Formats: sequence, C-alpha cells, structure tokens
Amino acid sequence: MVYRHPTEITFERGEAVIGPVFAILAGTRHFTDSRADFRDVLETGRSQGAFIYVLPTECVRDGDVWSGYVRTGYQKWVPIPCPRPEAVYNRIPNRVLEVNRHAKHAKMTLRKYHTPMFNPGYFNKAETYDELRRAGLAGYLPQTLDEMTWKGFSSMLQQNGGVYLKPASSSVGHGIMRVDRTARGWRLRVLKHLKCSEYDAPSIAKAWELTKQHRIRGKYVIQQAIPLVEWEGKPCDVRVLLQKHGLNWQVVGKGVRVAGKNSITTHVPAGGSIVDIDHLLQRAFPDSATQVDARIEELALNCAAAIDRDFHGELGEMSMDVGVDKEGRVWLFEANSKPMKFDEPHIRERSLAGVILRLKELRRRREIR
Repeated sequence: MVYRHPTEITFERGEAVIGPVFAILAGTRHFTDSRADFRDVLETGRSQGAFIYVLPTECVRDGDVWSGYVRTGYQKWVPIPCPRPEAVYNRIPNRVLEVNRHAKHAKMTLRKYHTPMFNPGYFNKAETYDELRRAGLAGYLPQTLDEMTWKGFSSMLQQNGGVYLKPASSSVGHGIMRVDRTARGWRLRVLKHLKCSEYDAPSIAKAWELTKQHRIRGKYVIQQAIPLVEWEGKPCDVRVLLQKHGLNWQVVGKGVRVAGKNSITTHVPAGGSIVDIDHLLQRAFPDSATQVDARIEELALNCAAAIDRDFHGELGEMSMDVGVDKEGRVWLFEANSKPMKFDEPHIRERSLAGVILRLKELRRRREIR
C-alpha cells in the first residue's frame, strides 16, 4: 500500500529530517468511538503540512520507526510504519486505559525519548477542588465535601434542600446522583448509562440508604445544588473550552447546555440541548449580560492556570462546566482534562487549529532544548 501525505524535508548535519510529525495517543488499536474526532485532527494537520497518525499505546516501543494508524478512506484505518513523533496529543479515552500497563509503558518510553505530550491524565474532582482552594479560588466552588458520609449528607441536605453526589473519577455524568426536598419527603435521581431513574424517600435517612444502594464504585463528593439560570424552564450551565498557547490560557469558546426533561445533568448525550450563550445571557440578565460573560471567562482562566500549576504546566487544553445562578454569580462545577467535542462549528474549528498549534509549540520547545 502507498500512503501519500504532504510534508517538509529539512537537512540537519547532512541528514534529511521529515516533519513535523505528531501522534494522537489512543487507548488501544480499537478506537472506533474516537474515529470521527481523530479524522478531524488528522485532516487539520494535513492542511497545515503536519503528518499526524493515531498511536495505540501498545504500539509505542523502542526505535525510530513505530506502527501508527492513518485513514485511507471511509471508516478505513490501516497501520503503516511511521517516524517516531515529535510531540503527542493524549486522547486515551477513559481512566481504566489511562493506567493500564500499555499506557504506563508508553508514557515511560515517550519520556525516555524526551517526547513532549499533553495532556498527562484525567482530573480527580476532589483533588481539583483542593488545588483551587489552595490557590485562593474557593469562592468559585459550591459548598463541597470531599467524602460521602451520613453526617455530611444529612447536614448539607438540611442546610440547602438539595445536593449532588458526584463520583470523584467519572465522565459523562455516569453515577451522579441528586437528592431534593419534595412535599412528601425527598427524591433521589440517579444517572447511569445516560438514563435517569427516580426514587422517593419519606426521610433523609431513607434517602441515604437509597444513595448507598445506587452509587457506583469509587469515591464520591457531596456538592451543594445551585439554583441555576433557566432556558424555557429548564436549568442550564455553560461549557467553556480552554487551550494553552505559550504559557497563557485562552478561552476558545463557550456553549450553553440545557438539561433534558427530568434530567439531573446538561450533557447532550443524556438528553441535553444547546443554546447560544449570548441569547441566554441577554434574556436572563438584560442589564448585565456583558459583565456576567466576563465573570465566566475570568473564572475559567483563573481556574485553568491554578490546575495547570498542579500538573507542572503539562496541560494543553481543558473544558469546564460553569454554573450561573439567578443573581449572576458564577460557579465551577467540573473541570475536564479530555474535553468532549463541541457541537458548535466555530468552536470546533478553533479547537482543532489550537491542537495543531500546541503540538507545534511543543516541537519547537523540544528543538530548543
């Protein structure tokens, strides 16, 4: 098979050097769910003269030639011999694959060859909240307890009337629970596999028992439920995408996610929908929309810088779920190190260009070193 790709050839010390060459680090050779995203990254790189291939963790090895996957047609990905990459974009798709033996060996080998990579791994909610508190940014956080205990659960419910119970290590909202006061007691809603189930309890004690029955494995945090601004009677939050260029974080775009019917999250896969942020802010805050928008960006930039410091500057992008309450105060709910694809075309286009730019920056930094 012949695979053609435009690239540059330079000569260093009398040897031909091909580049730039980058790789997307994937969890396994079976990256079906990520193909559309990887295709977009590869095509954006091609348009800028960069050769990018998909690199499963088990294909990382010693030597100058590795086996990488390229797209040769509709849903057709084939392995070919590829030069060792000059920088790597980590898109291992879940926490389990991130820490298996193949991933650990891949990261160790990349460090051995001094190959820069972003991002190094997933965030842990409790650890992220702790870092933000240390950075003096606790004012952005809803009241949060880092352990799921009966004492904390009952106290926060009595104080706030509603709480979220969130897995410290989870994605797409899987395992998240919400408990709210009702006229007859308390109602528990649980999100699993993108479906929401409801259970009623006559007392806080019974609600607690239900949460223990329906929780998933792992550590949970308990978080105050903030009364959010609404769109057409449904609560919504703001998804913010950030990328780092040089040493500075920039907001790539912001999109509003509206909760689906009876849903406890705003995730689009769980039934949420999309609204233009300017439309939401103008309707909710007709006299202060610009100021609220500025508060959202200030929160995102401050929190991104603090989280990145905790990762020793190895992050290159992240997304945040930001809540806006009915008084216009902004709150950080989540920070995500592996942002999902944004559905807004202008944000998607800017994000893809930003990924290539970040890889080129890492390549230049490596050359200087």
